[in-house]
Amino acid sequence: MKQTKRIMRLVSCFLLVAVLAACQEANNSSAPAGSDSAGAGSGDTFTKADWPTRPVNIIVYSSAGGSTDLANRAIAKGMKDSLNVDVIASNMPGALGGTAVNYVWNQRHDGYRMVGVSEGALGHGVLGLHTTTAKDWEYFMVGGTPGIIAVSAESEYQTFSDLYQAIKNEPGKLKIATSVPGCIWNVQWLLTKKLAGFDTQFVPYPGSFPSQTAALSGEVDIVWTGLGEQSEFIKGDKLRALAVFSDTAVDFEGGSIPPITDFIPELKSSMPINQFVGFALPSDTPKKVLDAVGESFEVAMQSEVVKQFGEAKYSKLYGWHGDAAKQVALTQEKVFAWTLWDAGLAKKDPKELGIERP
Repeated sequence: MKQTKRIMRLVSCFLLVAVLAACQEANNSSAPAGSDSAGAGSGDTFTKADWPTRPVNIIVYSSAGGSTDLANRAIAKGMKDSLNVDVIASNMPGALGGTAVNYVWNQRHDGYRMVGVSEGALGHGVLGLHTTTAKDWEYFMVGGTPGIIAVSAESEYQTFSDLYQAIKNEPGKLKIATSVPGCIWNVQWLLTKKLAGFDTQFVPYPGSFPSQTAALSGEVDIVWTGLGEQSEFIKGDKLRALAVFSDTAVDFEGGSIPPITDFIPELKSSMPINQFVGFALPSDTPKKVLDAVGESFEVAMQSEVVKQFGEAKYSKLYGWHGDAAKQVALTQEKVFAWTLWDAGLAKKDPKELGIERP
C-alpha cells in the first residue's frame, strides 16, 4: 500500500510539472514571433556575446515603397552579415507613424525591435502621437534627399523669382501641396511662410506622390517634396524644379537647382532642416547593444546595397549615429515642434515637453 501511495505521489508531481510546462509554452506561443512577453524595459542582463542570438526586426512606420521603407530595407541587408542573424524590415503604417513607434516602445528594450523612421517622428510629441520626444531615442540616420519647390512644366512660372513675386502680389491665392501635415516638406514650407511671407493655400495629400500628381493635373500650383520623389517627373519634363531648400545649389541631370536662400536669404539662419531616414532604438537600450548596432550600422553604410539606395533616391548618405545623430534630432525637433505649434497644428505645448524654442 505504501509503495502504491509513493507511486501515486510521484505520478501527481510529474503531472503537475507537465501542466506547468505546458502553460508556460502556451504563454510564450501567444506572444508575437521573436518578441519578449516580459514587456517594455531595458535588457541589462545581456552581454555583447549574447546579442544578437535571433533575428532583429526593423518595424518601418510608413508604407512600402517610400524612402523610409527603402532605406531600412537597404540597411537591413547591409547589417545582416556583420550581425550574423537575419535583419528583417517590415511595415506598420498608421497614425502618421505613431502606431509603429508605440509598438516598438512597448516591447522590451533589448535591441530586437527597432523602429524605421524619418524626421517626421520629431513632431510626434507635440502632435500627441506618442509620449516620448527625441531625448528618449537613439537614432541611426542613413541619409536624406533635399526638398524641392517645383511647378508643372506647363506652369507660367519659369523661375523661383517669378513664383515668389506672384505670391507676394496675391497672398493666399496659389495652392501648394507638401504631402501630409507635419512632414519635413510641410515644416519647410511653414517656416518659409512664417519668415518670408510665402503665403500659399495649403492642400493636404496623403503622401508625396499624390501631391506631385496634383501639381501635374493642375489641382495645385506648387508642389514641395523631395528630390528623390520628384526626380522621374523632373527628368521626364513633367515638373519644373525652381529651387532647393538649402543654402547651396544641387546638381541634377547636368543642370543646377538654385538654393532658396538666393531668393530668401533670411532662411539661412534656420538651416539645416533636412530629411533623414533610418531607424531608432529607445535610449535605455543596453549600451553594449547600442554599440553593437552602431558597429554593424557603420559596416552597412559602406555596402553596395546602401550606396545603390542613395543613388536611386538622390539621397545624401549620412551614416550618423550616437552623439552626432542625437544632436541633429534634438536641434531639428525644436524647429518642428515650434513651427507646428505656431501654425496651430500641434496638440501639446512644446514647453510642457521640455522642448525649447530655437
